[in-house]
Amino acid sequence: MKINEKLIKKFLADSMHITVEDCDKLLRAYGYELHKKGGSHLTYHKKGTTPITIVNPKNSKYVLSPYVNKIIKDLRLEE
Repeated sequence: MKINEKLIKKFLADSMHITVEDCDKLLRAYGYELHKKGGSHLTYHKKGTTPITIVNPKNSKYVLSPYVNKIIKDLRLEE
């Protein structure tokens, strides 16, 4: 799967407006798989890496920025 440059730019430019679908699309493009869906928590795994967990927001359609920032850091999107 080709990694979507436009989506990466969205993560870097506007981390306050990232949806669960955006996170899912990007993590899957990087080879992560959704292994655990417990309540509002979604945990993605990829062999040889630390799992990434995001919380499905309750009163908003946007993921909280600390989770988005962790994805940016773990996937090294700023490098």
